[in-house]
Amino acid sequence: MSKFKVAYVDEAPAEVRKFQRYARNYFDVVPITPKSEPNDTVDEILENHVDAVVSDFDLSDQDPTIHYNGAKLVSQILEQRELFPVFILTSFEDDAVSKGDDVNIIYEKSEYNNGERFLERVKNQIEKYQHRIEENEKKLLDLIEEGKKRNLLAPEEDELKRLDKFIERALDKPSALPDVVREGQEGGHLIELLQQVDDLAKKLSNDNEQI
Repeated sequence: MSKFKVAYVDEAPAEVRKFQRYARNYFDVVPITPKSEPNDTVDEILENHVDAVVSDFDLSDQDPTIHYNGAKLVSQILEQRELFPVFILTSFEDDAVSKGDDVNIIYEKSEYNNGERFLERVKNQIEKYQHRIEENEKKLLDLIEEGKKRNLLAPEEDELKRLDKFIERALDKPSALPDVVREGQEGGHLIELLQQVDDLAKKLSNDNEQI
């Protein structure tokens, strides 16, 4: 089985090499040097089709041109991919916690001294995330096929919309169909919605081929 790909974001080459040595038996580590603009860094991360992101908290320690931290970076990643596995490593946990949105994604670099426990956490989060998407994708595609045969019942329509919403936000949140559009679909006649989720199914297939 191939290893998961994990992006590691740090402006310090020595720290990058340290993480690569630490994680080499678990992951294919994709080193990412932060760009001046966080959006550019996010774009590079997503273009590499990684399965998770681990970022240093202080990204400006050795590069004064960087004016954002790891908390800001992962926040922007989650704006693109909802629930995506992201982690922040820091030597200053209290500061990171005060500036981060989710204390559950912040870990001290002293985790390196605890063997593979942190790596197991990353691996488990990746597997949970992918399993959830796969389960919801299967349910969505089953409902698409059923909707082509007959008019779906109201609870099935609601489930179709929920699944569509979840997968779009997990894979491409900015282009997710707004709730107001979903709620405006006519009951029993889901031609437009089915076309949209058909398009999503094609996107899922293309994304899986790239992984």
